[in-house]
Amino acid sequence: MPAEVWKDREVAQAFLTERSLIIPDRQRQFDVLFRVVRLQCPRPRRVLDLGCGDAILLASLLEVYPDAAGSAVDFSPLMLEQARERLTKFGPRAVLVEADLQQPSWQDALTGPFDVIVSGFAIHHLPDERKHALYREIYDLLAVGGVFLNMEHVASPTARVEALFDDAMAEHLYKRRRELGEAVTLEQVHRAYRERPDRAANILLPVEDQCQWLRAIGFRDVDCFWKYFELAIFGGVK
Repeated sequence: MPAEVWKDREVAQAFLTERSLIIPDRQRQFDVLFRVVRLQCPRPRRVLDLGCGDAILLASLLEVYPDAAGSAVDFSPLMLEQARERLTKFGPRAVLVEADLQQPSWQDALTGPFDVIVSGFAIHHLPDERKHALYREIYDLLAVGGVFLNMEHVASPTARVEALFDDAMAEHLYKRRRELGEAVTLEQVHRAYRERPDRAANILLPVEDQCQWLRAIGFRDVDCFWKYFELAIFGGVK
């Protein structure tokens, strides 16, 4: 399955190392995520981070909400190691769960309900049928009034728009690498971005389609709250 690439330590390490370079406007994305949580669920007690990577979303939420506890789910060995290190300071407030979102059994080690469920750049690796099923599983795990937010890579509507996104991302990465003193050319960065090993693991779907799924499942106040070409934050409330 495409998502299996994340069990490769080299691929996982490259993402963790270069995330701050690769993903533009990170602070604005976090600002939007926290604003939606604050307005929709102002006092969360239980938080779930799906496909957590190094658990940056869960850790950030636990920092903002000191009375909350949370669980983080991933299946990549390196991601789990990094998440464990990041979450250590929270002690019993944070629980790490090794589970595969490709299988419905990922829920077996968890007991709902959760007030906030988040995911960051993980669900797009799942086949579309599995994405849809996962959204239903997320809905079932949410408390009434709970919020789900997906910080995600979504599909462009046309090949031309996809090319615009690729250009924007490569130029962003080029500027950041030059700022760090790397002697790279724009063409080298473009080529490396196009040929990155995790690209084949992407199974992208338009954000509009996924928002329609959420509404049909029963989520309310569904919206795409932020978007930059193929990067989006969307979700809704139970």
